[in-house]
Amino acid sequence: MAVVDKEKMYECEVKRRRLKEGGGYEPFWKVKKVVEALSDGDTEFRCKDCRGEVKVLGKTSKVGGLAYVEHKRPEDSEFCPSGARFRKATDGRVSRWSEKPVP
Repeated sequence: MAVVDKEKMYECEVKRRRLKEGGGYEPFWKVKKVVEALSDGDTEFRCKDCRGEVKVLGKTSKVGGLAYVEHKRPEDSEFCPSGARFRKATDGRVSRWSEKPVP
């Protein structure tokens, strides 16, 4: 298998809560820049394109470095339009949702 460039996505979805009609709260996903999400204290993240699990990296990087996310599962990277493996593929594959999306 060919070497794949490091995957860095600077936007993701974060889980938020909003007031629902009739009272109480309901969860929803909102697209945010990773740096903004971390400064806002968000704790639940997923890929904005395939809804797959992501890990947050670069939080403690040197000055000038930006926090980013990358897919936890290689399968998600292979079929997500933001995935490094998808972008490198030359087999004409079609993007799809994660097989294990974050609810």
